[in-house]
Amino acid sequence: MSKRGLRFASVLLILALNGCVTTSLPDASTAPKLPQDSIGWNLQGKAAVTLSDNRGGTVNLEWSRPEAASDHIRLTGPLGAGAIELFREGEQLFWIDEGVQQPLDLLPLNDEAQTIMATLPLNLVGTWLMGYPDSLAGWEVEITQWQVIEGWQVPRKIEAYRDDISVRLIVLSWEFEAAHQ
Repeated sequence: MSKRGLRFASVLLILALNGCVTTSLPDASTAPKLPQDSIGWNLQGKAAVTLSDNRGGTVNLEWSRPEAASDHIRLTGPLGAGAIELFREGEQLFWIDEGVQQPLDLLPLNDEAQTIMATLPLNLVGTWLMGYPDSLAGWEVEITQWQVIEGWQVPRKIEAYRDDISVRLIVLSWEFEAAHQ
């Protein structure tokens, strides 16, 4: 084989190998949205909450939806002042204190965190996380970035505003135990 032929074959080999390793990212707009009745999902993320007087904080969150009517929420970081585990059963939100269900207003938090917990509609945030930004109770919600995980279109960044509070959520990872209900 001539030098020119050898170079040509080398270039073709490099192009072929490059084509094998190049992957295209799926377009989030063409992937199906995670069904609103999906269960068996878990996610991890971060949230920044700011009140109108510029008080606020950040929190790490773990959110799981094992059943349609229940959520398990774990908050850690400055806002949570350690770790807080919350539960949703239907429309009821509570935490467990020594095996007894307690209402959220009895959480031992500082005034700022108590205000945030009382204002944030945790019963709606689960649907926001799934990509259904219902704007209820004076909240304006927007999914500002989408991602495709295991073939599903799910939010990566969510912004929610109300006259006295703003929330920015970033979903860092998703896990699906079941595709949907």
